[in-house]
Amino acid sequence: MKALILTGGKSSRMGQDKASLKIGGVTQLDRIVSLIEPLTDQIFLSVAHDDKAQRSLPTLPDLEPSPGPLGGLQAAFSADPKSSWLVIACDLPMIQKDDLESLVTQSDLSKDATCFLNPFDDHPEPLCAHYSPSAAAKLRKVLEKNQRCARRFMASLDRIDLVPSDPRALLNLNRPEHLVELKHLHEHGAIEKEVKVEYFARLSHEAGMDSDIFHTSVATLAGLWEELRLKHHFSLDLPHVKPAIDNEFAEWTDLISSGQTIAFMPPFAGG
Repeated sequence: MKALILTGGKSSRMGQDKASLKIGGVTQLDRIVSLIEPLTDQIFLSVAHDDKAQRSLPTLPDLEPSPGPLGGLQAAFSADPKSSWLVIACDLPMIQKDDLESLVTQSDLSKDATCFLNPFDDHPEPLCAHYSPSAAAKLRKVLEKNQRCARRFMASLDRIDLVPSDPRALLNLNRPEHLVELKHLHEHGAIEKEVKVEYFARLSHEAGMDSDIFHTSVATLAGLWEELRLKHHFSLDLPHVKPAIDNEFAEWTDLISSGQTIAFMPPFAGG
């Protein structure tokens, strides 16, 4: 087995390289490497097609410009189609050592892949998974059809589905607001809270309710929204929603506490 850490994304929403972001003084890349090292000493970094930077680990450049999230796996199987590949994105700050061990120890190489089901939406997670050599031919076929959706590809495979140790294990570090959330949790720990959540307009329709009493251990409004977005399959992302705490508009990085009423509002027609 070889391991591939995906670092070739553009980080457009974060605005800076996610692999170098630090939480508790440790970069996301260094943290992921430390989790993988006990499993295999053959670790590679997936990088962009034109990335020429010197790295501490061997790299596998994408085979073409902007190949999408399956580009790293394409490059991995091109380099060694007979190996199985443990593939993990560099922006999973909540993933734990036990989770990666499960992907390896519970794998069956007669299957195409072993992956986690995301506890919030029950979809298979393709960017933290163990791919068997049999997945290489199937990947080649979908790419020949220019089908680039990683989740759809994973859903098409004969696979083993696992449940991560923590429902938040697969949350991505995509935005600066998420980084604030994670730094606060690292410094102060997770504290259970009970809040009343109110949904307006389109969000109320998608959630199937106007309000709910919700228990959470997140720290900020951004963290809460991420949990609710995945739970209710909201079609809007964070920049397109306005939050409020106790009838006052708030910032996504504002801390939440028990007993608050938190409202989420989508854009309304007419401004």
